[in-house]
Amino acid sequence: MRRAIAEIIDPGPTSIDPLWEYFDSRCAYCGLALVRDARDAHTDHAQREGGNHIGNLVLACGKGNGDEKRDEPWLDFLRWKSPDKETFDQRERRILDWFALHPRPARVHGADVEELRLRCNALVDEFGVA
Repeated sequence: MRRAIAEIIDPGPTSIDPLWEYFDSRCAYCGLALVRDARDAHTDHAQREGGNHIGNLVLACGKGNGDEKRDEPWLDFLRWKSPDKETFDQRERRILDWFALHPRPARVHGADVEELRLRCNALVDEFGVA
């Protein structure tokens, strides 16, 4: 439910084709080749609070994104997944270049939207307790 609320306030991209093209159908963290129709790939939010825009998303394998990274900062996770410094440097540069190509859009919501978001999240908490 929280994701649905976030998607309403900060909608994600209409297409993730650019992710697949830029990262050559490979996990940005470990380099694993991914098959789009096999459902083994995910779009990972690089920065937890970075929003849903395409520049905060990277292509990730299911194992890395779902089982290993969780809420770990992307740079720390990349260090862990890279077998050596040269590989780390190459993958880091690629991800940083992706961020630079797609800067976060300036979306400024008023206090009323923030208040509504807080109320919705409180309702989600209340529902969870019930």
